[in-house]
Amino acid sequence: VLEVLQMNASTPVKEQLNPWAAFAAVGILQGGVYGQANVFFSQQLKLGNKPSYSGVFRGWGYAGGRDMMSQGIPYVFSTKVRENILDQVWDTSSEPAGLGSQIKQWTAVIGTSIFATYISQGFHNCQITMHADQTVNHLGALRKAYAENGLSLLYKGGEARVGLLLVVNILNEAFLKKAWE
Repeated sequence: VLEVLQMNASTPVKEQLNPWAAFAAVGILQGGVYGQANVFFSQQLKLGNKPSYSGVFRGWGYAGGRDMMSQGIPYVFSTKVRENILDQVWDTSSEPAGLGSQIKQWTAVIGTSIFATYISQGFHNCQITMHADQTVNHLGALRKAYAENGLSLLYKGGEARVGLLLVVNILNEAFLKKAWE
């Protein structure tokens, strides 16, 4: 339900600007959802510095960047990956009912989704840092997350988001592309 509401809210952004901006808007909305969960668990586990529900949208820049990449890359590039890579290595023109073509498209969606999940993970980690420590700004969150994690800041925790984003990006491919085109 939340995904449908977010996509309906972002459709005017896509129509006025582009899909990248629409996915950034989705990310900002989703960031508020993550924010509530992050603040709740930070308070319960006594983690972070001054976690408060007034800061559930903190890190909106990171949230927008995260979803612009994690959903935008598969949405925009999965067909290009299929055409320029998979179609070149696997000729399916003689196969019945386009089954091979469908397999290649879904392989491209899944592959770009996994790739996009991991390259957006640094943004996700910085947003979590801003939820847990509401005394830092965007640059301060990046510095703090890097000081605590080093370069693993860029990928640490990505495996936990892969499954969720596979579902989201498969739904985007199956339903959102048709609605937005």
